[in-house]
Amino acid sequence: MKITRILANAAVAVAVAAGVVIPATAAQAADTALGIDVGNIAYKQLYTDNADVKLRRYETGSNCNFYTGFWADPNNDRHDNTSASTCGKSSKGYEYRDGTKSWVTVNWRARAWCADFAKFAFYWGTAKYTGLNALAASFKTYGVNNGTWHPKGSYVPRKGDAVVYDWEGDGIIDHVGIVTSFHETSVDGTFNSVEGNRSNEVRHVLNTSNRAASVVGFTSPASR
Repeated sequence: MKITRILANAAVAVAVAAGVVIPATAAQAADTALGIDVGNIAYKQLYTDNADVKLRRYETGSNCNFYTGFWADPNNDRHDNTSASTCGKSSKGYEYRDGTKSWVTVNWRARAWCADFAKFAFYWGTAKYTGLNALAASFKTYGVNNGTWHPKGSYVPRKGDAVVYDWEGDGIIDHVGIVTSFHETSVDGTFNSVEGNRSNEVRHVLNTSNRAASVVGFTSPASR
């Protein structure tokens, strides 16, 4: 049996090296092209050489941040029509203005911003973002409505998934982040995520259990 497993593993390694796609088993997660794009957007908000993007990592004062500024900017063709108070800081970023993608000044706005960050990753990762708003709970609703919601314990998270949390254990979703990688191909594995407004910054959160008490579940991005 040991020799059989070694030969099987060798065959998989050869197939992967040759660019052959190996179908995932029921217990395994397979990244999608859309999820990879969403996950990469989140990851690059933290790991970048761009000086303007680096400024976004930390909020100023109380919840003053770039990502809310992006969604609340009336000059942004894709703004969400929600209000948030201006807070006296600005930085550069991409927006569509008058139908043209432009690197422009974005005035920061203040509100709790984990969902604004995650929605930003869905948007620039070319996932459907209709139905998402400034509430972390909207990511669960989005998943249910699009057939991409997975309660914890039933699913291995994939890159680009939104992970939603209930910190207090009271049935109220408090926070959302974006899965950037996962370990082990079972529901008992762990995942890494990049999350906005995690302790007032964009933070790389490592080795969270798929079954952590605070994790409610995962929403995969849907295609537009």
